[in-house]
Amino acid sequence: MTSVDSLENGFNATLHASGPATDGGRIPLAELARVASELQATLERLALSINGTLITAGRRPREIVDAVRLDFVGFEPGSAVLKVARTGQSAITGDSLLEESFKALAEGIKAIQGHGHAIPREFTPQVINGLRSLTGGIGARGITRIRVTSSTTSEFEFNAELRTALREIELSLVESEATVVGRLQMGDFSPASLLCRIDTYAGSIQCAFGSEIRDRVLDCMDQLVTATGVAEMQPDGSTIRMLRVSEIEPIASATSRTLAQLTADQAVHPLKSIDNLATIPLEEAEEFLAAIASARGGDE
Repeated sequence: MTSVDSLENGFNATLHASGPATDGGRIPLAELARVASELQATLERLALSINGTLITAGRRPREIVDAVRLDFVGFEPGSAVLKVARTGQSAITGDSLLEESFKALAEGIKAIQGHGHAIPREFTPQVINGLRSLTGGIGARGITRIRVTSSTTSEFEFNAELRTALREIELSLVESEATVVGRLQMGDFSPASLLCRIDTYAGSIQCAFGSEIRDRVLDCMDQLVTATGVAEMQPDGSTIRMLRVSEIEPIASATSRTLAQLTADQAVHPLKSIDNLATIPLEEAEEFLAAIASARGGDE
């Protein structure tokens, strides 16, 4: 059994499910499993996004999964009250990422429901689609709403309003390969962040990158770079919301050279006497005069 002290000291949350399916303090086992698995998967997707890790098919990084893993620790009758908590690991190893993920979830849901919040950048298409699955079973005949409270965030709800709002979101958060050119600025190299900004001629682009190219990004700071990765687009289809960088290279900038350096490179020497012109081949002299005429616009 989990001790009361461990729940009070670590992260914990309570899900209050309401609706006909919860009459008598019960909840269908299939619905419990669906809600629990989708909530856990959503937290993992948010943690990956916060960590700057690309969300791809296949097994997710073990350290991320462990950092946001929640355990079912209690059930109370009434309108099916489910208690979940982080157990088995110390707060030092993962509560920070779990709390960040849960906070992003709460803020994002409030934003989608139109409460004046900006949708967090961590709400990738995968997060949106996962929330659509989570709220898909909410309806008048089953569970009508799930109110969520936690030890670190303000209360929020999964309800029919959210389900409708999620369906209306155009996943213009469509991902596509993109390459941007600009000056690399504002790096955050903490393991939980790994963020930077690239200032282009059209504006600034928020970027995330994985730990495998951390040193490369650090070497490129304050330089002109070419960065390639997966871009999440805004609804206008032409603005990048977030670029998840997979490759980055510095651009060699042109350097100005002095007149002395240029003349030395071309073995050019000052003309000391008019007699030196007599040694220039006729064809070279004609090319020289033609170049002067061209510079003057063709005037004689």
